Amino acid sequence: MSKENKNSGGQLNLLVAVQDVEFVCEWVRDTFRKEPIEVTQPLAEESLIEIYFDSLLEAEIARKALPSEWLLRSAETKEYLEKDWTTFWQHHFQIMELGDKLRIVPEWEKEPEDERINIIINPGLSFGTGGHFTTKFCLEALEEAFLTLKPETMLDAGTGSGILSIAAVKLGIPKVDAFDYDPVCIDQCSQNAARNGVEGRIHFFQADVLEPGWQTNPADLVCANILTSVLLEAAPLIKRATGQRMLLSGIREIEADAVADTFIQLGCREISRDGDGQWCGLVIDV
Repeated sequence: MSKENKNSGGQLNLLVAVQDVEFVCEWVRDTFRKEPIEVTQPLAEESLIEIYFDSLLEAEIARKALPSEWLLRSAETKEYLEKDWTTFWQHHFQIMELGDKLRIVPEWEKEPEDERINIIINPGLSFGTGGHFTTKFCLEALEEAFLTLKPETMLDAGTGSGILSIAAVKLGIPKVDAFDYDPVCIDQCSQNAARNGVEGRIHFFQADVLEPGWQTNPADLVCANILTSVLLEAAPLIKRATGQRMLLSGIREIEADAVADTFIQLGCREISRDGDGQWCGLVIDV
């Protein structure tokens, strides 16, 4: 992939049953170290999972590496161009207002001028535009936590596009750390921070939430918008990293009780939860 056309390459599309999405996405993250993009229509029985690679050859190699026992509806590769990626996001990603103060603005849209806090995002190849329920939940819970707890520090585990960390700084949290296991996300986060005029005010770093070592002093607020299976395995590490409150999402509604119970057994307390019929988020205090 050339530097002049860095958003061109290969795309692997997987059509899977809705109930298999979480498992497949987790496998993709663990195996390819890529962030899959899930496209699911309401009440649909199938989901499209898109994975982007540096070249068509890499996408084809990845397709051949898929477990033969998987009952995929389809697995196809194709080449994509930078203009295809830009067109996709311009169609699916629009200005949206969240909570009482926040507004998400795609980089290609004109920034509204009023009392709301604008968060300018170009997702690139990273997850997190505010359009998915899990990200909306975290942003709205973040705003509420800022108003009620007045946190001084925040840690964003699995930061994706950096949207939560940028929102935290713009709300007024003085010290924000954020990490992701994907180096592409870290690069995109830094660019998004610069777009918002907060470059250098967020410590972005690469780490795996399942591997000890990323926790330093407990942060007042911890956001973890990651898959349920990862939340369950990383629960002791996340709890240890939290000083006051954690915002957990990336959870299927049917899995919410299991996640809440896991943290309650660690001595935490559930404050609230919200869902859209498919996805759920939890607010947990230590």
